[in-house]
Amino acid sequence: MKKTLYAALVVAAALLGACTKDAGVAKTFRASAEPATENGKIAYSGGRLLWSADDKIDVRDASLNEAIYGVVEDDDMTRVDIVKVSGTDLSDGPYTAVLPAAIRTGASTVKLPATQTTPDGSLCSLPMYAVSDDVYLKFYNLCGVVRFRLSASSSVSLSRIAVSTNSNTNGASTISGSGKTVSITTPSGGNVTTLACDVAQNIASAKDFYMYLPAGTYTTFRILLTANDGSVCSKNAQNNIVVQRGKITTITLSNLSFADHRFSVSATTSVKFAPGNLQYTTQGTHAVSTGGTAPGTWRFAEHQYDALRSANSSISDSYEGWIDLFGWGTSGWSGGITAYMPTSTITSATNYWPGGDNSKNLTGAYAQADWGVYNAISNGGNTPGQWRTLTGTEWSYLLNHRDDAAGKRGYAEVNNVNGVILLPDSFTDPMLNNGSGVFVGSAQTGWTSNVYTAANWTAMEAAGAVFLPVTGRRDGASVSNTGFGYYWSSTQSSSNSSSTDMWFRESFFETSSTYRYRGCAVRLVKD
Repeated sequence: MKKTLYAALVVAAALLGACTKDAGVAKTFRASAEPATENGKIAYSGGRLLWSADDKIDVRDASLNEAIYGVVEDDDMTRVDIVKVSGTDLSDGPYTAVLPAAIRTGASTVKLPATQTTPDGSLCSLPMYAVSDDVYLKFYNLCGVVRFRLSASSSVSLSRIAVSTNSNTNGASTISGSGKTVSITTPSGGNVTTLACDVAQNIASAKDFYMYLPAGTYTTFRILLTANDGSVCSKNAQNNIVVQRGKITTITLSNLSFADHRFSVSATTSVKFAPGNLQYTTQGTHAVSTGGTAPGTWRFAEHQYDALRSANSSISDSYEGWIDLFGWGTSGWSGGITAYMPTSTITSATNYWPGGDNSKNLTGAYAQADWGVYNAISNGGNTPGQWRTLTGTEWSYLLNHRDDAAGKRGYAEVNNVNGVILLPDSFTDPMLNNGSGVFVGSAQTGWTSNVYTAANWTAMEAAGAVFLPVTGRRDGASVSNTGFGYYWSSTQSSSNSSSTDMWFRESFFETSSTYRYRGCAVRLVKD
């Protein structure tokens, strides 16, 4: 961890000794924490706490004035000064503080996330809480840590871990107590928590992954592991998994084998689907097939049911969030067209044709302008050329012409999101014996023909089911039709202004043509 000398220690010491009755002063606090785990943003080295400079902490005074604080780097990162970066100047104590700031929702309430995002499997900011009458804040852990020690029987890169339990593990929760007696109530959200890796991690040899969960005894603990190529492995941990506040519970799973579920897209070709819709942010860089790197980062969504929909209205070259509705061919391949970047909002069709000539199609290497061929997907192998987009003919075969095509597609609601489920060529329904009903094909026309909770969906996903959520479509920066799903193919239309897409609404599937400038979703496949 980078450490720089904090040159203002004398000033900080004066502030620390200042009387807390000084209303309206931008106070500096001194933070420390109880030892809990050796890995993560709040890390331990040789038994000492090491804070991270990007930690953000929500601090409130007795009048519930709120400020967000950041860590000042020092040579000794075991106890650090935290200084205000935004919010109100705080007055008298007692003070309460929550780390990370993003989970705090009120004076004594937090919201634990359903997805914990990590760069590499290391522990995300472990939730902590402090109460103090003065500016010395001692933080105590709100949750325990589960360490998954995983190894596969062959080279496999893991992109996410989903845990389904008998008790809620995410959502709104109330803090009670202080110091070593601090605790939180059972969350009111859901009982599936996901650890998502920004970059998939190889588990050919044993590797550790960390997830934090509320303390308690879990009588059900199902684990769904998803590889970067879309293959899956499902395991039930031993009964009565005990998670204790501030302690690590280790679950070791060895010789893991991942199932490769296939979908026929022609009489001779089958594919497997990516584990989520394609997303892009302008932040970072990624490798490209022509060599070197390009701006931005590509990834698969953290869940199959994730779709950003109206968030795409923020699209621009400077927007730092994620987007998932792209104009056709806006993969970063130029091919002589003006609008080839994923952030393009141009709505003139000629800008999506070589040299602006709308009588010409892309040719040669750029004929498909394929997102998966050109770009490295961070949690999908992180190497260009591993994925591709289905052609219009392949979409049609998948939906209409493979064996029992109508019985292997159906309208559904998954985790309260509407969309379409596609079943692999070979499928055994995991819902047969759990009272949740059997999958209904597209003879039934409503979203509620098939309804799955997040927990039931992890079982369907383990059996190979794919979910395509409704996405809406984007024209410029305007998002509409958010109750419909629009997914691109790689096929150029014979029309001089459009290309082929697959779209659906409740009770209707179709492959057709739409304007290239329209933003549609992308679900990549692998041969």
